Amino acid sequence: MRRAFLAAVAVVSSSLLAEAQAAGAPTALRIGYAPGGGSVLTFIAKDKGFFKQEGIDADLVPFNSSADGLNALLAGKIDIGVSFGTGGPLTFIAKGADFVIIGGHLSGGHPVIAKPENAARFKSIADFRGKTVATPRLYTADIVWRGALIRAGIDPQKDLTIIDMKKPQDVLEAVKSGKVDIGIASSAVYLQAKSAGLAIPFWSNDFLANHPCCRIVTAGKNLSDRPALAKSFLKAIIRAERVLKESPEVAVDVNKRFLELDDAQARDFTLEPHQIVEADPNAKAVKIFWKDMNTIGYIASSIDIGAHIATAPYWNALEELKAKDPSPFYDRLERRFKERN
Repeated sequence: MRRAFLAAVAVVSSSLLAEAQAAGAPTALRIGYAPGGGSVLTFIAKDKGFFKQEGIDADLVPFNSSADGLNALLAGKIDIGVSFGTGGPLTFIAKGADFVIIGGHLSGGHPVIAKPENAARFKSIADFRGKTVATPRLYTADIVWRGALIRAGIDPQKDLTIIDMKKPQDVLEAVKSGKVDIGIASSAVYLQAKSAGLAIPFWSNDFLANHPCCRIVTAGKNLSDRPALAKSFLKAIIRAERVLKESPEVAVDVNKRFLELDDAQARDFTLEPHQIVEADPNAKAVKIFWKDMNTIGYIASSIDIGAHIATAPYWNALEELKAKDPSPFYDRLERRFKERN
């Protein structure tokens, strides 16, 4: 019933959006993001004019933490969040927020950081026993790591000391100061960690291969009221992924300017192979992630998470792009979508 309703609304909304575009009046869209590698597709879409070409006047709004960004989305202060992780949005959904995941930005790519003299003590997940660990609560890497502990038979409550932090920057400072043995960080502090001489004994990918991270999330009301806008947004993001894959040097330059990095930092940050940047919503992985969050006791929810994942806007965006330009790139994205959703 809900899908039929959204489809009907989409027809009307598409017509209205087309009229607005024809009249040269782009629709305003407030896009929230957190610092880090999970926002590069949005940066590219903004820089290359893809948003404007799809009828969107994009206002990029930065936040210091995922929690702050998601609270802003909940309060209606932004329309879409692109880099607030997976654990954060799912936690908000478990608490009753009407959030809907419509796409992705980043999978994997979060470093686990330690002083070099401490890093040598960590060879496997078993080495976290008896240690003091800082972790950014609500962040995706935190969920992935806790899940790995449980699968390894390690009790997070008894077998080690976990210090919850509000954001990855706090984790970085705790590791640098020696208050903890190791920190579960995020891509947001990757460059700072390297500049501080810290080591990276693990990546989040080592705990769960190709796990979903930054998902594109919006409020359910936004999707039902303006579904054509979500599709237009995703068309710009998919086009940005094509630029990243086919012209990575362009992505390096964009990150350099948007994140104010030097040449070496921009190249290192953008081309880090553990960071997998893809626009696909990857519904199957999100559902597994939701199940794991319940299993490890991070949430306790019987909500059907599938009702909070909308793949139609992404698929429709992809099909419109392919119809206009039947490129092998879009064929590959079609196959990927069918495998993951």
